[in-house]
Amino acid sequence: MNTYLQNTFHQIQFTINSIKALIELIDESDFQIVPIEGKRTVVDLVSHLAIICKADLQIIGQASMEEMNAFYELNTVNSKKEILEQLNEGYEELVCYYESLPDAFSTATSYWGTTFSTATSYWGTTYSQFEWLLEILAHLNHHRAQLHLYITLLGKEPVVMLFE
Repeated sequence: MNTYLQNTFHQIQFTINSIKALIELIDESDFQIVPIEGKRTVVDLVSHLAIICKADLQIIGQASMEEMNAFYELNTVNSKKEILEQLNEGYEELVCYYESLPDAFSTATSYWGTTFSTATSYWGTTYSQFEWLLEILAHLNHHRAQLHLYITLLGKEPVVMLFE
């Protein structure tokens, strides 16, 4: 694995570790709270965070909207233990996928046997394999910020390092 990928995975691992630390601050009794009207419940947000790596791998594999809807239905998590396990599993699957690529910066054969240098999402965005990895990092950080805010709105002080 080249230096760019190693460094990106270091940042993803750091982000996931800080997400896990934030989740540990939440009581499961707070899971059904909607801290911001019209937004997700606490459990919906942390459940989404738990499967981002796995879901985004499906998108890289060019899953359709229907396939993604089915994926989300089959991969709901509701307990803190399940959420933390899914975060770890998703990270490991992501690493395995990128380690299996001959070069994330050129043409590659995916998990699904398709050869491509880019992948197009069901909504029409086309990125290289490396750009998708950067998008996963941004996606994790986006929702980590939401989680940090939710915890603050629950009246807790989230003393978790978000950046090294």
